[in-house]
Order: sequence, then C-alpha cells, then structure tokens
Amino acid sequence: MNTELTLWDLLGGRVSIDTAHYFRVLTHQRTLLFVFLALLTFVAADPSGSRNFVPMWFAIILWPVAFSFYLIVYHAQLLSLAALTRRFSWLSMPTPLVGFVALLPTVYVCRSAVIYMSDGEFPYDVSDQLIFYFLSVQGLETVFYRFILPGVRAEIEAEKPSRHLVIGGEQVDLSQLLHIEAREHHVHLTFENAKSLARARLGDIVAQTSAEDGMQPHRSWWVARDPAIRTERRNGRLILRLRDDTEVPVARTRVEDVLEWLENHANPGR
Repeated sequence: MNTELTLWDLLGGRVSIDTAHYFRVLTHQRTLLFVFLALLTFVAADPSGSRNFVPMWFAIILWPVAFSFYLIVYHAQLLSLAALTRRFSWLSMPTPLVGFVALLPTVYVCRSAVIYMSDGEFPYDVSDQLIFYFLSVQGLETVFYRFILPGVRAEIEAEKPSRHLVIGGEQVDLSQLLHIEAREHHVHLTFENAKSLARARLGDIVAQTSAEDGMQPHRSWWVARDPAIRTERRNGRLILRLRDDTEVPVARTRVEDVLEWLENHANPGR
C-alpha cells in the first residue's frame, strides 16, 4: 500500500502516489463532491439511453454502481502495479490504459444488468458507445489528476503536524522540503513548489534532523524521506533519483547506509 506508483495522465503529466494515499484522496470531501457532480451529469444526460427501458430508481442508481465497479477494478490494477513496482522500480503506467481495462468489464456488466431489468428490451449495443465512454471518463480523470489531486494532497499534508528547521536564521517547513545541496558557503533548498538560497552550513542543518526526516547520502547533499526515491546505477556508482528528477550522488563509503535507510525509512516494504 505504501509503494510509490508512477502514472502518466492523458496529457502526459506524471503523477507519483502510493495506493494508501490514493485512497485517502478519493475519500476526501472535495473529491467526493467532484464525483457526485460527474455522476449527476451522467444521470441527467442518460448517454446509455437506458432510462426508457428500466425503472427510474434503477436508472438513477445505475451510474453510482457503475462507478463503484469501475473503481474496484481500477484499484485492483494499482495494487498489481504496486507489486510489480517493488520488483521493477522503473515501471510506470499510463492512466488511459488503466482506465480502459477498468472500463471494459464495467460497461458490459452494466449492459447485462440493463438488459435483465428491461426484460430483454434494451436495444442498444454498447460496443458502439465505448469510444464515447472512454473519452468521457478520460476527460474527467485528467481533470481529477491535474486539478483535484494536487489540491487535495496539499490539504492532507497540511493536516500533519509541521516541523521546522532553522536555516540561515529563518524557519523552514520540513514537510515541504525535498532536498538540500551545499555549494561553498551556501545551501540550495528545493521545496515542493519553490527553491531558495541561504547562507548556512549543511552540517548544522543535518544536526536538526533524524533518520525519519531524511538522510545525507553525500557530504554535499541531504534528501528528505520520500517513497518516490529511486536507486539507479551510473558508471558503476549508485545515485538517487528524487521526485523532481534530481540526481543525487551517493558516496562510496555511504552506499550500505543509504540502502539500509531506504529500506527502513523511505521505502518500507519494498
């Protein structure tokens, strides 16, 4: 559940999230409102044309049931992807492919239910509507990944008790910090959505942190704990690839410590 997944949305945007966090986002109030409005639109528009052949109560509950079934199949794929990612850390998946695999059984199961409730009178072949359903769902998913997910994740992160580091006489929110690079007499700080420069010693900053916060893989670097961290080999040397694609070198004398820290703190269960 805590394995970080790499997904690509319809427009090519990369999304990194673990399945446990994904579930928290889905149950958030803003996400539920988005889903409610999307389902309300489908109920009102009745793109399947089933309303004239089934009882009204069934036509209303059809879309929430279809969404629930779709979500179950979708989430099962994410869990399978997480299992594969633990073995192949480079693995990523386009969300349109995940969505299409989840859409197929959903459409045909719902069609069977409509045929049953209409006593076999439902005349439409849903195969002709697959492209419409696929594009509609992908449009909504793209809106979710691009505009709903980032805001909800930020709200969830904001609910966590915050800790601060004192860097250059200023307080810095540790929860937003991705990595620190030391250059001469300054440190370059990279946050989720910003960068800054401060006059400070990296050693003084690291002294304020613990293994649960992050670690120092190289004398010039400190990286925050993050399940999105990947290990790679470059010319026989270990490097860390971070969430923002930054490559951090690992000192030869710290390789074992870094791998142990990744296993125990950054990527537990991998």
